Amino acid sequence: MKTRQDGCLVAQFYLETEGDLVETAKETVRHETAGKWDRPGIPSDLFQRSAGYLLDHEQTGPKQGIIAFAYPLHNLDLEHSAFTGIWVSMVTGMSAMPNLKKYRLLDFTLPEEASAHFPGPRFGIEGTRKILRISEHEPIIGTIVKPTVGLTADEVAVICGEAAAAGIKFIKDDERMMNPAYCPLKERVAKVAQRLRQVYEETGNKVIYAPHITTGPDKILDNAKIAVEAGANALMFVFIAAGFESLRLVAESPDIKVPIYAHCCGKEHWSRAEGQGIDPRVVAKLARMMGGDYFRIGALGGYFAKHEVGEAAVLKPALAEAMGHLLPAVPAVSGGLDPGNLGDNIRYFGTDALFLAGTGIARHPDGIRGGVRAMAEAASAVLGG
Repeated sequence: MKTRQDGCLVAQFYLETEGDLVETAKETVRHETAGKWDRPGIPSDLFQRSAGYLLDHEQTGPKQGIIAFAYPLHNLDLEHSAFTGIWVSMVTGMSAMPNLKKYRLLDFTLPEEASAHFPGPRFGIEGTRKILRISEHEPIIGTIVKPTVGLTADEVAVICGEAAAAGIKFIKDDERMMNPAYCPLKERVAKVAQRLRQVYEETGNKVIYAPHITTGPDKILDNAKIAVEAGANALMFVFIAAGFESLRLVAESPDIKVPIYAHCCGKEHWSRAEGQGIDPRVVAKLARMMGGDYFRIGALGGYFAKHEVGEAAVLKPALAEAMGHLLPAVPAVSGGLDPGNLGDNIRYFGTDALFLAGTGIARHPDGIRGGVRAMAEAASAVLGG
């Protein structure tokens, strides 16, 4: 199927209809872009050049198939509103039309003239390795602070210190750590950063800590600056809650020079209904374009629905496919990861990924240190170290 066209955003959809697939597709893309000519006389040349069109299709059943729509980029203000223009082009009200039984946004491609308007990841895997001062192909084993809530800043610092002393490389807050009064952002980050500095001085182990800073787009830069000034060397926030543009704000800020963990909490509400909604690959590609360095993929053998090879096979290439100047984003493999399934995940994802075990470390019989050691031993076993 043709998925690229000069001067156009090309979006692929799964479509089921009560009528003819091709005719329904043509009617849909016409409504999604130019609509009908409602002026006197014949349609102008500009109007005709501005209309989207059916680029290609692949019939998969009598009234269903994959369709590719081409949207002319000259309709958009790429310099000032690239993301919103692309989103509004692809995600329209047409999914509510009664003649569309099912309508799912599957994927999209952009010419380089459009991808040039997005920051993309600033660090990626190479930048992450430089921060950690580790060699190429060394797996990055990390953890998630557990329990998710009900911890003071001092308790979080103790947990992070134990993990760091055992050799962990990456630590992040759980997304449910929402900076409550009993564990405020600035205090928590300052205490964790102090403890991690102590561990570094004692052991030489460098650790990345990504505190959770999700808030509204009007305050996201404030939270980012608070965290970085307190000692954070990465940041994490739920971009679906804060807004995709919040990713860009933080990624492009000259004051925020740390990697961003683009947490995708909530994407399943868009994607789990078969044949409907927005495919996870679309969310992953947009998060990468907007500046996310890390994007979660459910661990193979973990506890999330669909998080077997099927979804990983969709998301892994989405984070790395050629998109102009954009660096690849790093898969953050989590969700039921533990020493028992780490080997399978390293074999599948390779070592250019984060491998984050939360309860898989916290609930180890020998405590946090024992959990970190068990993860390291599992990684060593699969890599032959």
